[in-house]
Amino acid sequence: MRKQIIWPLIFFSCILVCTNLMAQVKRVTVKGTVTDAVAKFPLPGATVSVAGKPITATGPDGRYTVTMGEGEKISFKSLGYAEQEFTLKPGQLTIDVQLKEGAGTQMKETVVRGYVRRTREQTAGASTIITAKEVQDNPVSNVEQLLQGKVAGLNIQNNTGAPGQRGSVNIRGLSTIATTGTGDATFLQPTSPLYVIDGVPLDADKAADQGFDQQGPGVSPLSLIPQEDIASMEILKDASATSLYGSRGAYGVILITTVRGRSKIPRILYTSNYVLRDVPKLRETLGGVSERSFKIGQIQQYGLGDDRYRITNTPFLTDSLNAFYNNSTNWQDIFYSTRFNMTHNLNLDGGDDRFNYKVNLKYLGENGIVENTGFDNYSMNMNMQYKPTTRLGFFGQVRTALGRNRSGSGTGVLQRIVGDSGNRSTLLPGPSFLLATSDVLSSLNIRETSGPKMIATNVNANYELIPNLNLSTQSSYDYTTETQDRFLPSAANAQFAQIYNFYGYTSVLYNRNNISYIKSLSKHNFFLNVFDEIYVRKQQQSSTRIERTPNDQFEGPLGYDGNLSRGGGVLQSFFDLKSASVAAAFTYDYDKKYIAEFTYRIDGNSSSGQENPFTRNPSLGLKWNINKEAFAENWKWLDYADLRLTGGQTIQPVGLLVDIYGRYVPTGFYNNQPRVGIDFGRIPNPLLKPKNQVQYNFDVDFGIKNGLIEVVYDTYYKNITSELFLTGLDNTLAFGSYQSNDAAFVNYGHELSITSRVIKSGKLTWTVQVNGALNYDVLTKLPAQFNGQFIELDDPGNPNLAGQFIAKRVGRNALSNYLYQNNGVYSTTADVPVDPVTGLRLRNASANNILSSYQGGDAKLLDANGDYVIDARDRQVGGNTQPLVTGGFSNTWIYGPFNLNIYSSYTAVRSILNNALADRMLLLSNPYGTNAVPPAGNLRVWNGPGDATAQYANVYNYAHESYMANFRKDQTLWQESGSYFKINQITLSYNFDKNLVKRLGLSNIRTYISGNNVAIFSPYSGPNPENVTQVGKDISSGYPIPRSYTLGFNVTF
Repeated sequence: MRKQIIWPLIFFSCILVCTNLMAQVKRVTVKGTVTDAVAKFPLPGATVSVAGKPITATGPDGRYTVTMGEGEKISFKSLGYAEQEFTLKPGQLTIDVQLKEGAGTQMKETVVRGYVRRTREQTAGASTIITAKEVQDNPVSNVEQLLQGKVAGLNIQNNTGAPGQRGSVNIRGLSTIATTGTGDATFLQPTSPLYVIDGVPLDADKAADQGFDQQGPGVSPLSLIPQEDIASMEILKDASATSLYGSRGAYGVILITTVRGRSKIPRILYTSNYVLRDVPKLRETLGGVSERSFKIGQIQQYGLGDDRYRITNTPFLTDSLNAFYNNSTNWQDIFYSTRFNMTHNLNLDGGDDRFNYKVNLKYLGENGIVENTGFDNYSMNMNMQYKPTTRLGFFGQVRTALGRNRSGSGTGVLQRIVGDSGNRSTLLPGPSFLLATSDVLSSLNIRETSGPKMIATNVNANYELIPNLNLSTQSSYDYTTETQDRFLPSAANAQFAQIYNFYGYTSVLYNRNNISYIKSLSKHNFFLNVFDEIYVRKQQQSSTRIERTPNDQFEGPLGYDGNLSRGGGVLQSFFDLKSASVAAAFTYDYDKKYIAEFTYRIDGNSSSGQENPFTRNPSLGLKWNINKEAFAENWKWLDYADLRLTGGQTIQPVGLLVDIYGRYVPTGFYNNQPRVGIDFGRIPNPLLKPKNQVQYNFDVDFGIKNGLIEVVYDTYYKNITSELFLTGLDNTLAFGSYQSNDAAFVNYGHELSITSRVIKSGKLTWTVQVNGALNYDVLTKLPAQFNGQFIELDDPGNPNLAGQFIAKRVGRNALSNYLYQNNGVYSTTADVPVDPVTGLRLRNASANNILSSYQGGDAKLLDANGDYVIDARDRQVGGNTQPLVTGGFSNTWIYGPFNLNIYSSYTAVRSILNNALADRMLLLSNPYGTNAVPPAGNLRVWNGPGDATAQYANVYNYAHESYMANFRKDQTLWQESGSYFKINQITLSYNFDKNLVKRLGLSNIRTYISGNNVAIFSPYSGPNPENVTQVGKDISSGYPIPRSYTLGFNVTF
């Protein structure tokens, strides 16, 4: 009986104990957000595991929800980041995680496609992400230049040192073959990638509205973005990645994400930089007595009979005892000097996932190395993020900037007066208001107030209607005004003061509404993204130039004669663009192994022709993640591997309203009444078609040995058709020219990027990254009437006109040079070919003048057509104005608190025309002129009969040179290799000890020293092969690129 009672008691006691034990393992719902530890943006698709078992993945906003027991382990893992594990504590309901980079950094987890964040693992497009730490510690006025050499296929040439200006940018080869300007001022029409800042498009080419050699504020909009406020930059390259951005993304897309506030304790981060900008190597000249002796010796040796008497009438050569001419003035030192600059940046942020904020204040002061030039930037950027619930979120942003630009006497990126004045004779005295050096004074004494003022607002709201169904809307409005007021005193302008005024405004209204949905059915994953866009841009600019104001005290149009107005009014850059777009993206993947991605976008654009009001941009991408396969599970050495194949079409309207509909202009007066008539300069073309670009891309990515080596290889083919082409019309017609779509060209090539973490143990880590791109551009079509070749002559009616012209020939690189072929120098007169019919030696185009016959010491130019006359018909197509190979190389060493970064870039197989050297050699053709004398001793100049190794003709025989033009610019003598290897940046930084910093009441102190544009190695004979125009011309009026040294501090309060 007792047993019958005891056993039931034991049984029920066990049940009670087990129940209590089960109650002790309390299960709770845990929520949180997974973000990037550096950039602070959410990480969608991160795997969340409980007790080692994958449970869920984070959504597009990085949020997750799991149910688990207290005391259990929860881990977070995302491709490209180190895994983190936590143990759930009693009462803990929220775990926010910040993942740091780990193995597979080339496969960064989050990318942006069509304004939506996705996992790279589940997308097929080609892109590269540059983090904030790669664009810091090197203060520049334009953050774009810091991307040089960091991305395969992104060709950035920092071809000007002008403060606030930008160089040339191309993604995967040429974007256009259209040029603007003539002679040395020939530039490619601007076709920059589309920049998107926090989801809002930005026009980066706005500074070129007036051309590269026209007056105007001329500041790149990118110069108004503080580099300290940038969290990341993503470069989209292929059609699958860019097609959702429509026609504006035809030349590639660069996404900029700014810093968000993410600190529960409010922080203040102060960054200060002190910069010394040094003048680079300038062009050498003979000075003082050396110049006078050289010119007198040249006249005595090569002068004709009359020249020996002319010298007595040239006082600056003969009157050496006159103090006015007894000088050794270094004119280049007057215009160029070392400058000290500084920048200050203050960043305040705070908040948590529910509410956070950030304010960034920036001052940048950059005095240019050319006298009276510079750029100052004052900016304030603010953003706020508020999430009242886990399903509803708001983001607001205001960006403001004020720029102050000083361009001296220059216009755009050129400094013509400085370039010409730097070649003055050193025998002349320096500039003074008492001397006739008004052009020099115009550079030194011009007073200017100019620059842009910008305000941009951006509001975004998103709502999760049901799980994985997200709705969002974004609206922005940007308004920019640009002004320029320049006053030139009378002493600096032939005793008459001059006023120039410029005013322009640009407004951009943008709205986007988006809906996205993610659905998983077992191993089948689906993603759908649909959005619409409205984009309205208005722009108008005007200018006024007035001569002869009453005096230098009235800097305004007071008392002037209206007849002395030099034009102006509303400029031709008027813009009124309206576009509406609808786009969709659908992605399917099976177990993240096989991915298929399809996008489609339709744009309606007011600048399209009547026959083509809409553009359609489809794309298709396929991807195979090899490391997900069962056969790769045991490949422990493989981090990841994938193959990608993409293709798509991007269509972009290229004409303006005036190209389609024409325009009316003032045509003078009739019976004292103003008249308005048709502009006959260009005939309207209502059938103008948009440019069509079809691109295919194949990619291989893999990483091995936990990040030891990561490789990305791409090969691509881009076919660009319906390219805009300006054609001149016969003078028998009313109109002068018309725009057509009868040109086409292709770009194809290869890109390779290799990253290796050579050492990553202990205190020392060493990371090496090298990338390169090989791009071929080939012209495939021209208008039929040109028979496969078009030469851009400055004056089509005068083909014999001397000049360097761009040649466009079907079947070869799109932009070539059209030059006489120089084969050296005639050693003796007997080596000159003789015409068997006339018995005359080879001669130039002045065929009737015996003095134009070639002799020993003259340039040996190819007589291509064999008529024994060197004229325009002997010019040949050759060279390549665009680089064939570009890339970069970087090393990063971290040892304890020390960090050393070295960034380099290279360019190879490019033709450069050394026009600066040609100009300086031509200075020797007039010893009576008030020009400088460049030393020619280091050049292989012909030194007498029998010299068979000379490269340059007899430069000293100025009398004969006046007939022969041996140093004409349009010859291959000046065409040199533009290859170079440049050390862009060297930075050494040090993080102070945390304990020491805390005793000072601070959070962090970091200091660094940095050198920018440190050194360049090249076979080019000029100062800098990068400091050339977009079509490869090294001109004397260009703005030199300075070398800079920086001492900087980061302090966190």
